[in-house]
Amino acid sequence: MSSNPFSEDLKKRLSRALKTDSVNAAANALFGPTVDNHGKQFEGLKDDLKKANMDTLYRTYVSKIFLYSLLTFILGLVGGTAYSIVQGLAAVEALRFVIGVPIALSVVIFATMYFYPSKRANKRRKKIDENLPFALNHLGAIATSGISPVAMFELLDSFDEYGAISDEAGEISRRVNVFGEDLTTALRDVAEKSPSEDWEEVLYGIVSTVETGGSLKSYIQQKADEALFEYNMEREKEIKKLSTYASFYTAILIAAPVFLVVVLAVMNLLGGTIGGFAISDLMWLGIHVIIPLINGLFVIFLALSVD
Repeated sequence: MSSNPFSEDLKKRLSRALKTDSVNAAANALFGPTVDNHGKQFEGLKDDLKKANMDTLYRTYVSKIFLYSLLTFILGLVGGTAYSIVQGLAAVEALRFVIGVPIALSVVIFATMYFYPSKRANKRRKKIDENLPFALNHLGAIATSGISPVAMFELLDSFDEYGAISDEAGEISRRVNVFGEDLTTALRDVAEKSPSEDWEEVLYGIVSTVETGGSLKSYIQQKADEALFEYNMEREKEIKKLSTYASFYTAILIAAPVFLVVVLAVMNLLGGTIGGFAISDLMWLGIHVIIPLINGLFVIFLALSVD
């Protein structure tokens, strides 16, 4: 009787995984071959991982997604089965906990890990774009001293207030001074994985200026002026947006509730009910539940809509 190739391959993977001493190695042993053969659906993660500056390989990260999703399913299956037995649930009802809950938890873990690099890359992009006008102004001031471009990025790296831009400047200087790359290669490599299109354009522009022998000072100052103009325009848009939200909040979440509370208070003095509910109960519900809930939802809306 011939053995099942799939079963044999699974046994080999499990054996290799059990011999490893880290989660990354175990994930690669179990799911690495699967990612190699069927990982085209996750190609978008490669770019996100680079732009998020996550210190992990694409193959390893996708393998960990599968591993953690599988472990979550197994734990959910065990927990759901134990809960169903303890509660004495009927077979149909128990399926929700034995099958439904593990699948739902696995999907949540899978989706969270899949979209995390993109969210992190987007966060880095925002930080770079926010600091870009000021970093370019500083870089332009440094360029006027006539020092080498490599030294410019070394000095920019020493200023932590520029956040991710300082980190990328430090990577450029390390590539040149430690790993022996030439400046243009280091600039291209860092630009390629930068989450900010504006900063990427600046780096490629510096490469072009250096290679053609142009004025680096003039180029950086020009990009600094452009970045500062765009920054001011974005701030004006944010101010107008916040002004609109403030007007909305005043009218809908302050004036309207106060008006309704006053009306209900007067109606309560006169007696009667609304829809079978006592007016005093409606007042309590509005003051202690509805108004705080709406305000909380508005705060969440602001957090999601305002950078």
